Amino acid sequence: MDPKRIKKDLTKALRLLSPGDRVMLIGTTDRPQLAEMKGLCRTYERILLMPRPDYASRYVLWKHMLEAQVSQAAQSLDISALAKVSDGYTPGHIVQAIQSVLTERRLLQLSKRPLVASEFLGHLAKLEPVYREEEEALKDWYFKTPMGKKMMKLSKDQDAEEAKLAKEKKKRK
Repeated sequence: MDPKRIKKDLTKALRLLSPGDRVMLIGTTDRPQLAEMKGLCRTYERILLMPRPDYASRYVLWKHMLEAQVSQAAQSLDISALAKVSDGYTPGHIVQAIQSVLTERRLLQLSKRPLVASEFLGHLAKLEPVYREEEEALKDWYFKTPMGKKMMKLSKDQDAEEAKLAKEKKKRK
């Protein structure tokens, strides 16, 4: 849905809540920059940036998702290659690729024909990855939010503290 379109309905729903109500509202989007920053920050207490998964996270995701579908499939499959090739894809993309390949028919054929990493590549290729430029644009947008500004300040403070400790350690020597 268009973020601007949902704004009116969401604002009305939030007004119906009383101070004692306990509600957790979770919203996800891959295009938060299309929403109005002020309204978004008023609606959501925290805005978190979920980065693209790194190699280790993708490896674990491939392994667990495949083992959940078929226990013996992950043993003969080159999961490391899948984790490398799937750089830039979200966890949702990886799950989609696994579900596309592991149909009921394919699961029945596993005893005769084991899974091969190349089976997943065609399905991944049909999906649009998150490019580094897009991720950088999202990071730039995120650091303009109140939560992002706090994270940036905290990071700068930690860097300054580390530099101070390194300087003191150098003086001792």
